[in-house]
Amino acid sequence: MAESTDLRRWLTSGASAIKRARQHLDSINVFPVPDSDTGTNMYLTLHEGNRAVAKLPESATHREVVAAFTRGALLGARGNSGVIVSQYLTSFLTAIDASGGLSGAKPKAIASALEQASDAAYRAVGAPVEGTVLTVARRAAEGARAAVQSGADREGTVVEAVVSARAALARTHEDLPSAREAGVVDAGAAGLLLQLEMLAETMAGAHALDGFDDVPWELRDNGVVVSASDVHSHEGGAYEVMFVVRDEHDIREALTGELQTIGDSVAVTGAHDLYQAHVHTDEPHIAVEHGIATHARQIVVRNIVASHDADRASTGVVALTTCPGMAEPLADAGAVVLVVPDPTGVSKRGLRRAVKDASGTHAVVVAGHPHLRAAAVELAHKRRKEPSLTVLEAEHEAHVVAAVAAAALTTPGQDLAEEMRAAVARTSVTASTGDALDQDVDALVTAQTEVVSLILAAGVPEAVAEKARTSVPAVARAADVNVYRGGHAHPPVWIGVESTA
Repeated sequence: MAESTDLRRWLTSGASAIKRARQHLDSINVFPVPDSDTGTNMYLTLHEGNRAVAKLPESATHREVVAAFTRGALLGARGNSGVIVSQYLTSFLTAIDASGGLSGAKPKAIASALEQASDAAYRAVGAPVEGTVLTVARRAAEGARAAVQSGADREGTVVEAVVSARAALARTHEDLPSAREAGVVDAGAAGLLLQLEMLAETMAGAHALDGFDDVPWELRDNGVVVSASDVHSHEGGAYEVMFVVRDEHDIREALTGELQTIGDSVAVTGAHDLYQAHVHTDEPHIAVEHGIATHARQIVVRNIVASHDADRASTGVVALTTCPGMAEPLADAGAVVLVVPDPTGVSKRGLRRAVKDASGTHAVVVAGHPHLRAAAVELAHKRRKEPSLTVLEAEHEAHVVAAVAAAALTTPGQDLAEEMRAAVARTSVTASTGDALDQDVDALVTAQTEVVSLILAAGVPEAVAEKARTSVPAVARAADVNVYRGGHAHPPVWIGVESTA
């Protein structure tokens, strides 16, 4: 079996390179949407892959390291860029392992692995766009193949791949209108190039690229550089939805086709019977339904604009819900939403991922079910590094609504966790069969009631809420009655009544 020393060194150096460049990559991120998270998404994806490798003994074989990294990166993939790079690396590593490992692969095998990785990246994307990470991947493969044909050795092959990739990266500035407007190159392509550069340094030596021109990421046209953060136009879906499913059949093509009917930036990647799906959509509830239909254990939903405006150095909000239909309103209020159709099946990995997506420093978690809260408490007790967690005393879906709404109204200087905690304390909760919904609501309403939240299960018509809409003002004249399509199975109606006293 091939030894894994060089492989481990490359995977570690690749993640470290992205970590160092993370903020810069975020700042030049304008495609497919300017949400300033490409560097963060790529780093978190690679970090999860390396985290899986770190659990292996030093004696682990090359194949064992490849399997651990590819599974970890696939499950931890973030955003469009993370999904693509995870698929790229999965294909490259699998091909290299089959050809003697990173230390033993011949020039022809290296070029072939780069070609297979490029093809896999293209297949992962529903609607490939040139002038992006995909083009850089293909040009790297073409450079390596040309080097092999000219008789290059291993070192020369990988160096030529980098040289060709650098040339392609520079051209992304012209090929992508959004990149040209911002005066930058494509952030995803820049991140992939860093991986290839670390590959060259691993295989050909630390100074292998000395003497070759680097590519500036911010390019001046007529002496003006526009910050990527100034490019606010957002085309495509307003919500990002991601989920992982297990299936013994290759479902990439079918799932890609389904997601393309509801959104853009579709990317589906897979390995070892696991598939990661990503889409930007204006219909997150339908994307969530696709996830549930394919037996996804949990689905992450976030509002792209709200996430773009959030500061990762500030406290974030994570909402854990069993109600598919609540993903959209909770995300609109600024939460990273983890939809878990079966709360007994919540995974630590999925929860840890949502927390990291919400903030780089601290996150407040509010859960709509006892099993979800228990999982969050367990994670909080185990965490020894950022982001730290505060888990609210809440186990009801209406508590989630109240807490997230309070977070959205919090102003600078206020304690976010305390405001959310107070909102939960002010909210009385129960469930109803719907047959006597007005009576169930009236039992909780007082003159001090401000908000009544009704979350309807799948198949429950909104008409059942009409009596409550009529009866509440009779006791609390100024109270708002908000009705949500929860889409859950049971109970028919979750009820929350928030009062000032």
